[in-house]
Amino acid sequence: MNAILPTSREHWHEIRAQHVGGSEVASLFYLWRLADGQQAFLHMFEQPPAGAECLGCASRHTTGYRLYWQKRGVLPPENLDEVERVQAGQFLEPAIAEWAQHKWDPWPLRKVHRYLRHPRIAGMGVSRDFEEHAPGLPPVEIKNVDYLVFRDLWKTEGEEITAPPLDITLQLQHQIACEGRVRAEHGWIVACVGGNKLYRGQIARHDPTITRIEQAVAAFWQAVESETPPLDIADFDTVAEMSLLGAETRAAPLDLTADNELPILCAEFLKTDASVKASEVVRDRLKAQIAGKLGDSPETIRAAATGFNITWPLVRRGEKTHRGGLTIREC
Repeated sequence: MNAILPTSREHWHEIRAQHVGGSEVASLFYLWRLADGQQAFLHMFEQPPAGAECLGCASRHTTGYRLYWQKRGVLPPENLDEVERVQAGQFLEPAIAEWAQHKWDPWPLRKVHRYLRHPRIAGMGVSRDFEEHAPGLPPVEIKNVDYLVFRDLWKTEGEEITAPPLDITLQLQHQIACEGRVRAEHGWIVACVGGNKLYRGQIARHDPTITRIEQAVAAFWQAVESETPPLDIADFDTVAEMSLLGAETRAAPLDLTADNELPILCAEFLKTDASVKASEVVRDRLKAQIAGKLGDSPETIRAAATGFNITWPLVRRGEKTHRGGLTIREC
């Protein structure tokens, strides 16, 4: 059976942990600037062309690197019940759906309680908000959107949504792909903007995008099973959080002088122009890779590489601790 009916909130969390869901799928894709200046989205386990530069994750809320460690069980999953935007959705979505039914009457929408799994791709599933009670049971994704975000990132013609942001487009195509017994040829997006304006759009099924999503999810779970982390797109915040989970204490500097790659990373880090946005992404990636070399410690980490001294302080404020700035000096 492709459909599962969760018996409790805890059961739903268990199911969700075993799948890449619609709200997570955008994190599997990263934007790269190619050597010829063109840009391309690749999933996080695709090998980028030589000379390509990673510009960041397609998701506006998390990263695929973080999701990898969450699904591995190394990092705890995000507690969605405590996220305000998720809480808001739980209360506002039914009202927005009722308003949409009234505005575009007749429009037969119904709340979805079952969890849908992809018929062929293991570990790919979705919790739909609503669906249209029509042939194919098209999914209906409801969003409560800030006016400025809508103005800058969404495309419309009158009250019709013609193109939502990429992460929402991927989410809707993911939902269309996780079909039940019938094939959906389209999905719907409904946006309540600024609390007082309602838009909707019918988005056609796009099989090339769905194929890319299926490939990304399959590669993701293969990497999880083989314990092969995607280090090329590591982000500093995730690496820093993982380091705080370590239990080893180091009093003396690490001797990494035999590591031939670390000096290259340090040199690239110092040369990067932090005033350029694209360079910030490169710096973040280099910081993540360097931090991964430093390992885990509940104390300030000091290390010596050939030609460089490295310090990564642990800052304590009351009962809370966090990693401070990564400092690299030539010596």
